[in-house]
Amino acid sequence: MAAHFEKCLTETDTVSRCALPISWLKVLPPIEQGSHEVNFQVTDGFGFFWEFCCSTRRVGRYRKPVLQSEGWLKFVNHKGLKVGDKIVLDSEANDFRETQFRIRAQKLNKECDQWLDV
Repeated sequence: MAAHFEKCLTETDTVSRCALPISWLKVLPPIEQGSHEVNFQVTDGFGFFWEFCCSTRRVGRYRKPVLQSEGWLKFVNHKGLKVGDKIVLDSEANDFRETQFRIRAQKLNKECDQWLDV
C-alpha cells in the first residue's frame, strides 16, 4: 500500500522540530507499546539517506507527532529549507522488505509556478 503526504513548512518546522499531521501516524513505523518514539530512515529525492525520530506526547489522548530536531534539522539545513517550502513524504509497503520511505524537499519556482525538488 502506497501513501503520499505533503506539508508546507512553518517557522517551528524550520528552526526546531517538524510538527506532523496526526494522519501521518498511519504510514510511519509503529511506535512500540510503552515507548513514545521511533527512529526510521528515509531516502531523499537524490538517493541520500536520512534518519529521523518521530515522537508523540507521552500523556493525553491527542498524540501530536513530531520529527525531533537532530535528524530533522540536518535535513532542513542541508536542503536550505525556509518557511513556505514543502516536504513530500511517500511510503511504499513491500512483501520482501520493510516499508520504504522517501522524502522530497521542494521550493516554489515563482517564474514557472512549479514546485521543484532540492
